[in-house]
Amino acid sequence: MVDFRFSFYRLFGAISFAISALPLWGQVWGQDSINSVQPDSTVRLESVVVSAHRAGTLLSSSTLLKTETITSAGLMKMACCNLSESFENSASAHVAYTDAVSGAKQIQLLGLAGIYTQTLAENIPVLRGLASTYGWSYIPSPWLESIQISKGVSSVVNGYEAIAGQINLEFRKPNTGEPLYADIYADDLLHIEENVAARLRLGEKLWTALMLHGTQSLHPASFAKRHDKNKDHFLDAPKTQNINLYNRWFYLDEERGIQSRTGIEFVYDDRQAGQDSTCHDVGNGIPLFESPIRNIGLTVYNKTGISIGDKLGTSLGIINNFTRHEQHSAFGRKTFNGVQNTYYANILYTSFISTTDHRYTVGASFSADRYHTEFQDTLEYNQTPLTALNRTEIVPGAFAEYTFSGIEKLTVVGGFRADYNSRYGWLFTPRANVKYDISEYMVVRVSAGRGFRSANVIAENIGLLASSRKFDLSQIDDLDIERAWNFGGNLVFYIPIWNGRRATLSLDYFHTRFQNQAIADTERDRNAVYFYNLNGRSYANAWQADLSLNIVRGLDLFAAFRFNNNRITYREGNQWYEMEKALTTSSRGLLNLSYATALKRWVFDITAQLNGQSRLPKLNGYSSQERHAPAYPVYFVQITKNSKRFDIYLGGENVLDYKQKNPITGWENPFQRDFDASMIWGPLVGRKIYFGFRLRLGELI
Repeated sequence: MVDFRFSFYRLFGAISFAISALPLWGQVWGQDSINSVQPDSTVRLESVVVSAHRAGTLLSSSTLLKTETITSAGLMKMACCNLSESFENSASAHVAYTDAVSGAKQIQLLGLAGIYTQTLAENIPVLRGLASTYGWSYIPSPWLESIQISKGVSSVVNGYEAIAGQINLEFRKPNTGEPLYADIYADDLLHIEENVAARLRLGEKLWTALMLHGTQSLHPASFAKRHDKNKDHFLDAPKTQNINLYNRWFYLDEERGIQSRTGIEFVYDDRQAGQDSTCHDVGNGIPLFESPIRNIGLTVYNKTGISIGDKLGTSLGIINNFTRHEQHSAFGRKTFNGVQNTYYANILYTSFISTTDHRYTVGASFSADRYHTEFQDTLEYNQTPLTALNRTEIVPGAFAEYTFSGIEKLTVVGGFRADYNSRYGWLFTPRANVKYDISEYMVVRVSAGRGFRSANVIAENIGLLASSRKFDLSQIDDLDIERAWNFGGNLVFYIPIWNGRRATLSLDYFHTRFQNQAIADTERDRNAVYFYNLNGRSYANAWQADLSLNIVRGLDLFAAFRFNNNRITYREGNQWYEMEKALTTSSRGLLNLSYATALKRWVFDITAQLNGQSRLPKLNGYSSQERHAPAYPVYFVQITKNSKRFDIYLGGENVLDYKQKNPITGWENPFQRDFDASMIWGPLVGRKIYFGFRLRLGELI
């Protein structure tokens, strides 16, 4: 008796299929058992259509790194309008607000801020520098095929910036999927989003796709109370207008072994946050605290892959990417404006030595970042003049990576890269990953390696602008590059249960230790923020356990618990103070139940989260009493009615209406010293009811 599994060989997005015979225990979370197939050599198949229940989250046993994949089905479990809202069902990643004014959100992985997680768009680094602040909301979830989350150090091929892990985004392809897709989303706060995605074949070798996105938040005067539920005279969420256009091209010449992907993306995002006349009494003599924020982005890229000779698995890849990002923002009397131009190139050659048990990748990369930023604070008791914070970094580098798979069930990957940063000098990055299949029921993985990143301290701490704190920039030119080591591993058990089904149990542990870190110190003085290099210890420990199983046909359960221990050292003169990192959730529990009727005509999803305590920043110096924000629950529900071409859904977020009380300190007069909207640990908006529909059509021509 033989089972069949599809294996995929991917080169820059192209996929071919091979069928191999092997014993099969379900390889992904939530997968139903698969009946064995007896092949008949006398039967010739013209085509094969594979149809199966697809889980929202997949965990492959074959990947070198433990990779949690959020599928398109997983993205539809909730109204994931954009990337920042796509991790509510993920046990690994957590997204939280940076402040109570701008609506900016930041991801956390392994208990560390999202700036330590490298984000890739189909293996091109994105959301760097100025775009790291609001960029998570610029990527519409309906444009995505999947999100892949891996923890710990990864390949040296993509650069030295991954410290906590990687998040890779796979977008809709010009040559696959439905030719025309459209959706509309609306909620009870009059926030409306629209998406259209169309693809077209232009010949035997050329395809194109166009994706459009629009967002508009309507704030009529009659809805003023609904946009300021806590009555602090600040909008609970900003007025938003967003336009995003993405044009993709795909060229494939199978005879010559060439494929090429080209894309151009434009983003315009306008936010009006803070106070406006609909929620604030301008007759009290205090001017409005207004926060206009505008971001404009342009990205152009090309990825080309060329098969070399007749050796399977030998290829040359070339990546070129240019990004320009402009940001103009004001928070009351503070302003921060900037322009970032980035060019990135990567060339890599992949082949093997003698046999495919000894594979290698060698290559070279080049990146150039040029920042022109300005900061000013005209508050009468701060008076920071217009300060230019310009920086240019040019980084050529080279890398090599070797993969050994000559011993059954064992895969070892070792890599090393050397880069010369024009600002910080030589940077050497060793990384190693090992995977061993102990049995068909158990897989162990371990990893270790180093990472670096350049800090953009104001852009990465944008939430602190929503306060009356004075920014001490006296040491900003002395900031060194951030350096850290990451060690960890995971153990995955595939446990047979009943009716051919199985449960998946995953246990993780990762330790990150910084050799240097750019510190944004809000603990020394409640009226200031200080930036300086780490002088002492800074580390993070992250433990996680996941359990997934398909209980009966159509009913999936996913449960997880994560615990973080993140500590950092602050300095004042000759005194050092080590303490728990503030505003970092110490633990998180997650439970998701999903039920689908036959043919997925109806889908019901319920998600419960329990977010643990987090330490609040101290108000009167390092030695003052510690305060902690409470643990809190958040619940999500959604019902979806599916048909062949049309889906409609209705759902609720934060259905018990839990909100952080008094998120803005000193809101009565936002131009006094005690004003602070940056101490955010919980939800700000409260309950939200939404509905929407999705439309899929066949071939256009």
